[in-house]
Amino acid sequence: MEPPASHGAAERPGTAVSLDRSRYLLISRIGGNSLHEQWLRPAAARNFDVLLSSYDRSVVPPAAGVRFEYRAGAKVSGYAAILREHAQLIASYDYVALFDDDLAADAVTISGLFETCARYDLKIAQPALDHASFFTYACMLEHKGFLLRYTTQVEMMCPVFRSDILLSLAPLFELGFESGIDLIWSGLVHEHPRDLAVIDAYPVRHTRRVSLLKEANGFEGTSYGRDIRSILALFDAPWLPCLNYGGIRRGGRSTESRIRLAAAAATVLLAVPRHLPMRWRLRSVAVYFNHLRRWAPRNVRLAWPPERARGADSLEQSSPRVL
Repeated sequence: MEPPASHGAAERPGTAVSLDRSRYLLISRIGGNSLHEQWLRPAAARNFDVLLSSYDRSVVPPAAGVRFEYRAGAKVSGYAAILREHAQLIASYDYVALFDDDLAADAVTISGLFETCARYDLKIAQPALDHASFFTYACMLEHKGFLLRYTTQVEMMCPVFRSDILLSLAPLFELGFESGIDLIWSGLVHEHPRDLAVIDAYPVRHTRRVSLLKEANGFEGTSYGRDIRSILALFDAPWLPCLNYGGIRRGGRSTESRIRLAAAAATVLLAVPRHLPMRWRLRSVAVYFNHLRRWAPRNVRLAWPPERARGADSLEQSSPRVL
């Protein structure tokens, strides 16, 4: 299998880590306003390779040391094709991140994120969102004082997968849903409360409102909510709240104390006044606080193929192994 075309085979001195030395790969489906250039600097801090897959023909291929391709289509369907066509390349890495192109972060942050995932052998993780970010789940906002929190869920904005886990989930990307698959992958891989995590020590900033580019992401004639309801029904899965099982504090101590976690959660109130309308942001934080008060964290283990599609040959044959 050939890797995606790389533009500028000769590397500029000091501009990128050599492609044959990294244990980590960042993949992103990008458009004309992508922030990927930020991810590459400072070059000396970068411990990861990059594969950019542009759905926009106007995007100029980046400088040397970055794999680049043009691939039409929406975000998740594009990732499905990459996983299908380049499984061997992906398997050669320890961890693989799938980043939205509107995330502001530098190479120090992303490198630290990868190293933390490897250090704690996480199945799936994501960086926390800083308080200036646009967000859906307040649980994903940075919780001051924590290195990481073990969570019930990792969302699809910026997941980091152990590569064997990502390849095992490849059939999920083929189902045709552009939203909601993050609610399913958490249930497919979850075996232990420390399988999934949000990394607070290396937050990123989500710079665009959620759903701002929904057409480019494959939502013509459908909606995020419809996709979510449909995929939950397909797997006969509940929509569980995003909560914390426990965490590791900045000093290195582990905790499962609901009091400590709730105290850290209070710091997300700092995010409310950062953008208008504040009412929507406050509502999301209030929902999170209500879940913290009323619910204990839990995951429901899901099986492949989906319960309502058992016996469908196409699904049975698409899975490389039982998840």
